Amino acid sequence: MNPIALTVGLVGTLMLQSGQCLSAQDSPKLMPLNYNHPGLEVDLGVGLWAYPLPMDYDGDGDLDLLVGCPDKPSNGTYYFENSTQDPNVKMPVFEAPVRLGRAFHNMLASEVNGEARVLIPGKYFAQDPATGKFDFGKPTGIAASGKPLTTPGARIRGNMWRYVDYDGDGDHDLVAGVGDWADLGWDHAYDETGTWQNGPLHGYLFLMTNAGDDSDPDYEKPEMISAGDGVIDVYGWPCASFVDCDGDEDLDIVVGNFLDYFTYFENVGTHEKPRYQSGKEIQNVDGERLTMHLQMITPTAIDWDRDGDADLIVGDEDGRVALIENTGELRDGQPVFQNPVYFRQKADTLKFGALATPYVSDWDRDGDDDIVCGNTAGNIGWFENLGDGADGLPKWAEPVLLNVRNADGTEEPFRILAGENGSIQGPCEAKWGYTTLSLADWDGDGDDDIVYNSILAEVGVLLNESGALVEHELKSAPVESPPAWYPWKSATKGSLTQWRTTPVAIDFDGDDELDLVLMDQEGYLTLRRSAGEAERLFVDESGQPIRLAAGTAGRSGRVKLAVGDWDTDGRLDVLINSENVTWYRNVADQDGKVVLKRIGNLARRNVAGHTASPAVCDFNRDGKLDLIVGSENGRIYHIFHDDCISFSESELTADVQFQRASPAKPVDPEVDREDAITFDSTRGRIAAWIESGKDEVKSDVVRYRYHDGTKWSGPVTVLWEQSKPGKVECSKLRFDDSSEDDRIELKFEALVGDASETVSKISYDRGRSFRDAK
Repeated sequence: MNPIALTVGLVGTLMLQSGQCLSAQDSPKLMPLNYNHPGLEVDLGVGLWAYPLPMDYDGDGDLDLLVGCPDKPSNGTYYFENSTQDPNVKMPVFEAPVRLGRAFHNMLASEVNGEARVLIPGKYFAQDPATGKFDFGKPTGIAASGKPLTTPGARIRGNMWRYVDYDGDGDHDLVAGVGDWADLGWDHAYDETGTWQNGPLHGYLFLMTNAGDDSDPDYEKPEMISAGDGVIDVYGWPCASFVDCDGDEDLDIVVGNFLDYFTYFENVGTHEKPRYQSGKEIQNVDGERLTMHLQMITPTAIDWDRDGDADLIVGDEDGRVALIENTGELRDGQPVFQNPVYFRQKADTLKFGALATPYVSDWDRDGDDDIVCGNTAGNIGWFENLGDGADGLPKWAEPVLLNVRNADGTEEPFRILAGENGSIQGPCEAKWGYTTLSLADWDGDGDDDIVYNSILAEVGVLLNESGALVEHELKSAPVESPPAWYPWKSATKGSLTQWRTTPVAIDFDGDDELDLVLMDQEGYLTLRRSAGEAERLFVDESGQPIRLAAGTAGRSGRVKLAVGDWDTDGRLDVLINSENVTWYRNVADQDGKVVLKRIGNLARRNVAGHTASPAVCDFNRDGKLDLIVGSENGRIYHIFHDDCISFSESELTADVQFQRASPAKPVDPEVDREDAITFDSTRGRIAAWIESGKDEVKSDVVRYRYHDGTKWSGPVTVLWEQSKPGKVECSKLRFDDSSEDDRIELKFEALVGDASETVSKISYDRGRSFRDAK
């Protein structure tokens, strides 16, 4: 086993920053809900994204976990103590986490000559040998290229560094795993059949050889590591560990990717002169692809169970960390692993994956309010209220995944997955579901059912039949088409809104029939009485329809809603996600419309990150609506009504003066120029122009911008290879007449000296990128 396995015990006196705990901030009001349940064990987790750093942090002989979490609400590196003091306990129950300091993306652990180091690009953090403490505010610089990938136009996401004695010469080299998104682009690149037209993600490994030694390192320029007939290239997010997996005393490579699986590269050379075979997907004991529950995985190889082989400690996108145990078996020359088992901790605060979307309901009909919740994984979970806890708040059970009943009577956890073409942002989001929901007695049988939306932008109903979910069609809904930028054009009863936005089931108009309050396909807030035709009922004080999401494609949707009478004036208000929750007060009925005044945020703490998800509750039963807010980190925050921001009478009073609508046209002075040409796609308007070289040497360039419904992008230069060197003069810029929405062709003439050529670039993603034709 190579020392990179990090089984070293790090001796020292543990010193933690006082007064810090998970999610602690200055605000005392909007706080994560405590379980109030001594002795409860739950899945170990931080917030959104997990970078596990396994090591014996407190020097007591067992392996602890440090986990880096770079999200917005709970950024920090957290210490989960293994208090067993027994290295033979494979699955200890860790103590609740303690925050040690800041966290960063790309945090990985390595070991150099018995010293644990935590690396980020171009820097590392070392434990103080006297105290055992990391100072995550004071990194040490590494004299190596911080950006190994320098390809023009590269879009780096993922730059994960490790120390490794790559060539067996006794000193530590650097390997960087770098993800490049340029070929994939980002979103809206499907054709009408749902086939992705841009390229895949790429994930490369770069070696920076140490030509010096560990005391005086001298790192050479980065070089791509090859395997088989080409460079190593996995599906983005290349998180690599170098470890001897097959017992031949050289270093093999195990690499994670942006999705959920692992690739094994066998070293068929030697430690001193590595030579890697083409990658093979790692399999589990059943001969199937070894996968995690989610994606954006971050594996680290370590002999966790001290049995002499390299196991994997893997962080998942939702902040959980799993052990993948190495069986010690080789099958066709590859190591074989058990399926992931997620670590457990002593319960602290409620968490359900990432981007939690809670809603309050007496799900089990026992007279108190439970929480039903969605998340990025596409599951739906239930937190049972076990009765009174502390401070007027309940005692909670661990979340349970709700099952859906299949046609054959079998049950399995409900889960929505995007798959290859379910996310407008591309096949790289295959393992996400983004469930968001509300609850009401949809079928009138006395218990609450679930109305949900997801990454698919398809509203569905799950009827509650004795706790099991049964899929049910929205029978009263009209057949409508999805938003214009969706690859599937078929009209359905579920295509009522945009992706990842809440459908609120409530009797809004007081006729004893359930309605839906939700956004329509263009992002306007609407009422669908009895789930029927959409009415743009909600307007601002000037009489303009309230549009909550004007963006297209990946910029669309995401808005989270709740409805309730916040100020107890008899009128139902609307609560919208913001840094926490923004109150839209229902102030009047006028000309057949409901006037909503945007009052402001109800709390001072920013828990947003992606989008917060509000819901109303009254856990202390005082008759006033309180708030719970699901956050990016998967935590559920709570604030009592009386602790929310209060507003003056003048701030609450509306000045209703309806005016005639005046449609706004997006204007950008740099784009609205006489020499710009334009093309309108389902993403928005594209503008392109030629910028002339300012002297006799500097070449002309072709640049473009696109509008995403909310704003213009920055200028982007069209990249192309000149056939000969020299100053380029460009002319005759045009969008080809054959251009269609999913294949926009931009052409121009390029003159170098007396040689002229026609340059043609294609956009498959409606103007976000232009590239060579497929």
